[in-house]
Amino acid sequence: MVNAQRMNQDMIDQPTSQGQLVVLGAGVIGLQTAICLLEAGFQVTILAKYWPGDQERLYTSMWAGAQWRSSSTMHEIKMQEWQKLTFKHWQNLVRVVSVEKTGLEMKPATYFWDYTTPLEIPPEQWIWWTSLVSSYQVLAQSAIPATGSHAAGISYDSFAVNPAKYLSYLSSRSKELGAKHITSEVQSFTEIFHKFENVRGVINCTGLGATKLVEDPKLFPTKGQSVIVRGLAHGITTGLGDDWETVIVPRYGTNETFLGVSKVPGDWSLDADESVTQAILQRCKLFAPELLNDNGEFEVLSVQVGLRPTRTGGPRVEIQKYRDNNEATNKFVCHNYGHHGAGFEESFGTGKTVTDLVKAELTDESKN
Repeated sequence: MVNAQRMNQDMIDQPTSQGQLVVLGAGVIGLQTAICLLEAGFQVTILAKYWPGDQERLYTSMWAGAQWRSSSTMHEIKMQEWQKLTFKHWQNLVRVVSVEKTGLEMKPATYFWDYTTPLEIPPEQWIWWTSLVSSYQVLAQSAIPATGSHAAGISYDSFAVNPAKYLSYLSSRSKELGAKHITSEVQSFTEIFHKFENVRGVINCTGLGATKLVEDPKLFPTKGQSVIVRGLAHGITTGLGDDWETVIVPRYGTNETFLGVSKVPGDWSLDADESVTQAILQRCKLFAPELLNDNGEFEVLSVQVGLRPTRTGGPRVEIQKYRDNNEATNKFVCHNYGHHGAGFEESFGTGKTVTDLVKAELTDESKN
């Protein structure tokens, strides 16, 4: 990584006919978007304050679950498409790149719920992705936990992600494709365009950073708390109720499992709440008894707090012309932020959308 104090024009390659692109942010959205652009033939520099391996709690992607289980409704078609593209990309990725490098593996998964969806309504009518995953089946009532308030459930195969490994893989992959990495915190798009004359477009993948960068009033944090315990759970488990959510995701290569999770909209606090920790541990005992010690307890390794970038109305993925002091330019800004807890699930899909938007922008300009 390049120290921010040493940034200068020479760090940006000489432009191609299309110019250089700068991606802001090195979370899962920023890194994957950069890779999609690089694979499409663009020159890319990534500017970021935090990078894979950093333990800063504002670096949201490091504290993710992470798994593939869409929470999009039947009517959220755009998000469905992004998540579907990511799922299929991961299916291909695990065939050609080892889990040792990516931290990405297919695991058996179960999903239980207790809210008021009538039992006579088949899951296929309100869970859009049942035809996408493999090994899908509706669980018999005998397979539903006898304790607790769970009404129904399904089983299927899906992806468990070790965030640290996967982010490291994406970072390395972007470098292999020619991306420059610069450590920097920027205050405005103008700062980038003025410092680097060759830059044609900026891709805004700053997550919650967009609250200041573009002053988006629709963007806010959703605080999430989780617990890392010793041992590998047998599979992925999600339990969903009206005011709670249980998530269990084994972490490849670590002998650790992620347990979660809380969701507190509008809370910027990074302090852990002991009562939330205890509630998470208690709910997860039902689903991961293989991780309990002789005293019937988990061995807690750490408690995590992260802030999801939530946006009213859904993620912002769009392109706009850049104006310098209200003067028109041939430069642009493309936004890709506000993915709440679906950053990993939507990363490849939105990266492809951004690439298409950039191509269309440059094609339109070449015609004028």
